Amino acid sequence: MEIYNVKALVFKTLKSIPELKIVSPSYPDKFTVFPTAIYSTSQSSYIRNAYQEETDTEWKITIDLYNDKGSLTQIKNKLIAKFSAMGFSNSIGDQDLNGVARVVLVFTGIVDNTSKRVYQKG
Repeated sequence: MEIYNVKALVFKTLKSIPELKIVSPSYPDKFTVFPTAIYSTSQSSYIRNAYQEETDTEWKITIDLYNDKGSLTQIKNKLIAKFSAMGFSNSIGDQDLNGVARVVLVFTGIVDNTSKRVYQKG
């Protein structure tokens, strides 16, 4: 059984936000273009069947948004709406890094690798 590639889904979802100028899985050497989204994913086996195939995978998606001018609220709200519609739950944090705004979005969910549906721990 193949594990659903959530990392590709994250990239596609971030690229669908036209306001984001840079979408990357790694931090740039210098921040010169804003707004920027840096993302990472982690996964762990959640349920295995009798054949030891991973039928459900727990995913954690972390997205760091950066902007040097203006608010990140509109982008943040779009991402929350998109990932929530997929079934992911979220937690949000923010900070001001000496003139650069940063918002951290963390989405979590369990992906059924057979149906490709997302659900939350219950």
